[in-house]
Amino acid sequence: MQSLSFLRLLFNHWDRLYPISKSTRMKKILTFLFLIVALSTFAQEKTLNSILIKIKIGQGGQFYTADETWINKYLPASGKNPIVTFDIEGGSRSGEILTISNIGKSFTDRDVAFTPIKGFWSDFNNNVAPFIESITQDVMVYRAEYSNSSFDEAYDKCMNTIYEIKGIGSYKAFTDVRKKFPKVFDKLGWKIKCFTTTTGTYRLIVSRGLPNGWKDLDDTSADFTTAYDQVYGKGSYEKDEVILSSWQTRVDKHMLTKNNALSSK
Repeated sequence: MQSLSFLRLLFNHWDRLYPISKSTRMKKILTFLFLIVALSTFAQEKTLNSILIKIKIGQGGQFYTADETWINKYLPASGKNPIVTFDIEGGSRSGEILTISNIGKSFTDRDVAFTPIKGFWSDFNNNVAPFIESITQDVMVYRAEYSNSSFDEAYDKCMNTIYEIKGIGSYKAFTDVRKKFPKVFDKLGWKIKCFTTTTGTYRLIVSRGLPNGWKDLDDTSADFTTAYDQVYGKGSYEKDEVILSSWQTRVDKHMLTKNNALSSK
């Protein structure tokens, strides 16, 4: 409401504040409004940190015990930065764990420095890190326009497919096709959340949530190509797949199962 009052005041007194022509005035007003909308949209991005942890061979038991103790002490669900952890099965990261942090933070939120409580890092370095072989991390952005499942919908089991996005310049042809997918997901009854990386190699992560667990994958009657053509017309998938294949390459696919012990609680 305060923003609306400010805009009314600005419009009502613009002539007195800036004695310029009507056309120039309108251009400036529209530019000003565009900036407000752009900044608002930027602040509303939903992001997360994707942290892949490879545990040293033969030290999984020690790692799980130490990590659970550390999480319970420093990262409770009621805290400022709760985490969710998944065990990875299959693909190039099989046997590793995926920890999600900074869940739902906008980029504006990220301007606020995280100040861990005393002992946070020293405890991790002394008691958890010795069992870790490597850690890789990326910042990801939720892509609502590619998804039919909201950011806040959570599933204990997911199937993730990772694509590397190729090329330079405008991605419009690629994004236009990807924006058509949610209607097909709806038709198939799939729950899909999509993310793109802001850091590292430009990748698209397509995460299918499985509300009923792995048994959802036993239904082999669903045919994406047929459903796509039913929604957009015969031959649509074949045409659009040509566009997609020139922009994306599938680089990995794995199954995720939530690890409750290593998640905030």
